[in-house]
Amino acid sequence: MTPRKKQPQQTRQAILDAAGIGFSLKGYSATGLGGIVTAANLTKGALFHHFPDKCALATAWITEHLGAGIHTQWVSPLSAVSSLNAFRTLCQNCAKDLSVSDSTSSLVALTAEVAAHDPRLCAALDGVYQSWKSAVSERLEHGKSAGWIHRSIKPDVEAAFIVSSFSGFTVALKLSPTPQTRTTFLTALEGYLETLRADS
Repeated sequence: MTPRKKQPQQTRQAILDAAGIGFSLKGYSATGLGGIVTAANLTKGALFHHFPDKCALATAWITEHLGAGIHTQWVSPLSAVSSLNAFRTLCQNCAKDLSVSDSTSSLVALTAEVAAHDPRLCAALDGVYQSWKSAVSERLEHGKSAGWIHRSIKPDVEAAFIVSSFSGFTVALKLSPTPQTRTTFLTALEGYLETLRADS
């Protein structure tokens, strides 16, 4: 019998993928290590070789996967925004495409569940939030300099509000996953974003 080749990176990725499905759909507390290794078709020994405990596994998933997801949904597209209309379109598209299991929703749900109870997870989650807020703030600051964001706007404050608004929207969508919930948020979002526009 030929020994199976060890593939540590693939094994680690399989564990993170399985853990991510569990954390996104069931939450941190309801996702057990046994279920993760079963879903990944691995052993607990393989899991503990890469992650000493569940918290370390969750921290890695938050930093690497949730962080990458927020970068794809927000940070990278923001870098190409060069007008308020483009910024509005990005925000609208994010709201329209938001699902209860995407990176934004998973970030919010996991934060609500664990942030107050574990400082390691709290720090990892805060790092993702800060990346998101910083990207929004930087683009609004750029807009002020370029003349398409009103000069009185404080980018850091507005970025925190925008991130908080989308965070709240993910919760509302879970409670009431109807077209009306999405339409109501989009209408409010449209009105708010107009307040950022520079004077003609």
